[in-house]
Amino acid sequence: MGDGLVSQIPALVISLAAGLLVSKGGTRGTAQQAVLGQLGAYPRALFMSAGMMAVFSVMPGLPTLPFMGLAFILAFVGYMIPRARRAAEAETAAELKRKVDEQARAQHDSVKAELNVPELELVVGKQLARTVLRSPTELAHRVAKIRRKFAREYGFVIPEVKVSEDLALGAKRYEVRVHGTNTALEELRVGDYMVVLGEGPAPQVPGDETRDPAFGMKALWINEAFVADVTRQGFVPIDNASVVLTHFVEVVRNNLAQLLSYKDMRSLLDRLDPEYKRLLDEIVPSQITNSGLQAVLKLLLAERISIRNLNLILEAIAEVSPHARRAEMVAEHVRVRLAAQICGDLSSNGVLHVLRLGNRWDLAFHQSLKRDTKGEVTELAMDPRLVEEFAEAASRAIKDALAREPRFAVVTAPDARPYVRMIIERMFPSIPVLSHLEIARGATVQPIGAVS
Repeated sequence: MGDGLVSQIPALVISLAAGLLVSKGGTRGTAQQAVLGQLGAYPRALFMSAGMMAVFSVMPGLPTLPFMGLAFILAFVGYMIPRARRAAEAETAAELKRKVDEQARAQHDSVKAELNVPELELVVGKQLARTVLRSPTELAHRVAKIRRKFAREYGFVIPEVKVSEDLALGAKRYEVRVHGTNTALEELRVGDYMVVLGEGPAPQVPGDETRDPAFGMKALWINEAFVADVTRQGFVPIDNASVVLTHFVEVVRNNLAQLLSYKDMRSLLDRLDPEYKRLLDEIVPSQITNSGLQAVLKLLLAERISIRNLNLILEAIAEVSPHARRAEMVAEHVRVRLAAQICGDLSSNGVLHVLRLGNRWDLAFHQSLKRDTKGEVTELAMDPRLVEEFAEAASRAIKDALAREPRFAVVTAPDARPYVRMIIERMFPSIPVLSHLEIARGATVQPIGAVS
């Protein structure tokens, strides 16, 4: 038996050593570190080994003390390893948090942090923040819905909206900033509700007259106690948060061109199909530059024309870019190609309501247009008094039309369209101005008046 043990025990040791070396082949470090590290990663294996040692200690013929000592040592190691590991993880997490806090504090204290201006920011006063910022989760959800809505309507994602509280602002005021510039500043009655009246009658409840900050329509402030009465009379009371967000949406619509950055345009172009990417390579930069392409998209968004049909826009640009270099001329051609989309977006129940320019103003604009040797319009040389007279006549006609139909477009000659729009947008930025060429074939058109 002794000869058998002498021959078998070395073979067992050699086999065990070979197995350890083969198992260690995929890990780095010494074999000792690999073995101890793998055993330490599974405390359950140590507890099982401790149990086996305890069983061996009570078996007849085997020494009790050594096996019980081994069982105690293995159980103690298996118990301490998870505690040590949790302590190490907690220390690592605390160190990481400390580094992040130090980095954030350093960035906050740095002067360079002041150069990072939010593209879109909604700032509210201290007292108004109690209603608008009362539920940050709900406000974030509503802002996210607004961003998704703009993405569907206009074809690009507006920047992230930063909502903050400013103690320097009036307690009941709010401010909308675009690229750090104050674009809208209004004051609300905190806790009261607004009822938009327009040109209709007022509800039979006490209230104070005001103007809707989003559209400038006639409105009424009422106390919260009269909300149920106003609702029964068929009116819709609007809380402070809804008033602020509605105004914010309208401000964003008026500044879409400012919010389309070069980075946003590049991300839109990168999402094109391979065929249209080849078309883009053909026209950029040989016929139009990237900045020129961005200028065309900005001109469309400035008049609230969606760029969601980017493929069709690129086709239109490719058609006219060899013959027209000015972004304004390219944009006018693109508008003609987007006639079906424009009329569809402006139609109500399939009918496009239009407000025409009278014969006098059509002739006045036609005679005031100056052209170059190629016949292209270069400027509008209209007498300032005539411009003021047209503005007054257009204002009266548009107000009368708004009383009958809230959604319509002003229609004029193609050459005069940009200049008519330039005058009307000063008074009514949301009223679209179309040319006769932008009326889509087959569209149902219903005149509702004329600027005469």
